[in-house]
Amino acid sequence: MIVKKDIDALLQLSLEEGAITAKAIAAHEIVFDERTIHKCQFGCPAYGRYLTCPPYTPQPSEFEKALRAYRWAILLECDLADLNRLVVEVEKAAMRSGYYLALGLKGHRCYLCDECVPAGESCRDPLNARPSMSGLGINVFATLEKAGLERKLAVDGEDYTSWGMVLID
Repeated sequence: MIVKKDIDALLQLSLEEGAITAKAIAAHEIVFDERTIHKCQFGCPAYGRYLTCPPYTPQPSEFEKALRAYRWAILLECDLADLNRLVVEVEKAAMRSGYYLALGLKGHRCYLCDECVPAGESCRDPLNARPSMSGLGINVFATLEKAGLERKLAVDGEDYTSWGMVLID
């Protein structure tokens, strides 16, 4: 059973660690849409180049089953440079609080290495690499909108913040 004080502590930690916005939502409010993988495949230069992106991630229909077993999600907005670190930090804190199935997700491809390993090889940093939300079938914009959070689509060359998510059960 998830305790409200634990969620509150994770939100506070998120803000202390650099989140611009941290908001908890019920996991059933996450908008799932298998079309997101097609946006990855047709329009994202990361498709097929990173192990944390399709086609190397679980298929959306497979991931949705796991997603629906979670009760809460913490949405995290931060600078892109902090995204991976923040998601992993909050995930680990959730695990230390007893939520051992906590899982962090990112709104972008992996930026841990300059270049990802070739397909068939193991990730160089599996303890810190986290998959793309869109590549798993999560409609990030619709989820943010449903949560009452501002959603912005970045225009080429424009500075913008990034979103991550930590699933908690």
